[in-house]
Amino acid sequence: MSWHKIIRVICLLAAAGGVGLLLHRLNRTPEQKELSRYVEVEVPAVLALEAPIQDRIDRLGKAPGLKPEEARTLLVDDVIPRLIKLRKQVVDLKLETLEVKALNDEYAKVTDRLIDACRACVKVIDDPKVSTVDGMKQVKTEFAAVHDAYATWGENVKKSAARHRLAK
Repeated sequence: MSWHKIIRVICLLAAAGGVGLLLHRLNRTPEQKELSRYVEVEVPAVLALEAPIQDRIDRLGKAPGLKPEEARTLLVDDVIPRLIKLRKQVVDLKLETLEVKALNDEYAKVTDRLIDACRACVKVIDDPKVSTVDGMKQVKTEFAAVHDAYATWGENVKKSAARHRLAK
């Protein structure tokens, strides 16, 4: 066999290997497909529902502040029911892969913490024994923990996307 034929065979093998690698890279796994759908469709829909809730919660901390009765009404009649509805929608998502289910469960747990923080606000408002300073400290601690938990969830989504080669 001449050198020309050997080089041609090697070039053909390299081209076939490149095409095979390209097809492998373009063929997405079920995890990649579901994670993409979760990040591109489900998360934006959930965040759109969450935004008005966060606006109402932010209203509690703005000056001039709400009167205790107004704050309690806002939490009990508006924010907490919206959070419960949001949580139900998150839990009812039809997910197949373990990793995306875990991310979604983590989001649901953070939403539970936010509901608990709102309930703690109501308890502080309702309990005359709790001083205003202690109550505010407790509420701020609760909401800071929720904020950190949301940030951790967001980082976990990014890490998952990077692990599945969907993001850098």
